[in-house]
Amino acid sequence: MALAFMVLLLAGMLGTASRAQPTLTQPSSVSVLPGQTTRLSCTLSPQYNISQFGISWYQQRPGHSLRYLLYYNSERDKHKPDQIPDRFSAIKDLASNACILIITSTCQEDNGKYYCALSRAFSWF
Repeated sequence: MALAFMVLLLAGMLGTASRAQPTLTQPSSVSVLPGQTTRLSCTLSPQYNISQFGISWYQQRPGHSLRYLLYYNSERDKHKPDQIPDRFSAIKDLASNACILIITSTCQEDNGKYYCALSRAFSWF
């Protein structure tokens, strides 16, 4: 099973006239065997600090529309809809300036493209 994922940057949410736009980068594809744990990284450009941003993750399976998976900024500031399995979670790796989507016990239905989007940190409360 090959999980492919790409970057989706919601432009216009963060821009200022004096600073370069933040960018997110991800590997172009990842191959995973069923049952494995997958870690998909979304790395923020180095002039920005990932701790100041939340990351939303989306999945697009072949033949399906884009599906919101979760938002993660910190353990206190995160959101995942009830219908998204607990196999999906996220963490931040401050050393690599990245947000990591973790999918445990991967299965065939996880095959698709994964997008990350950047937003200023906000609370779901």
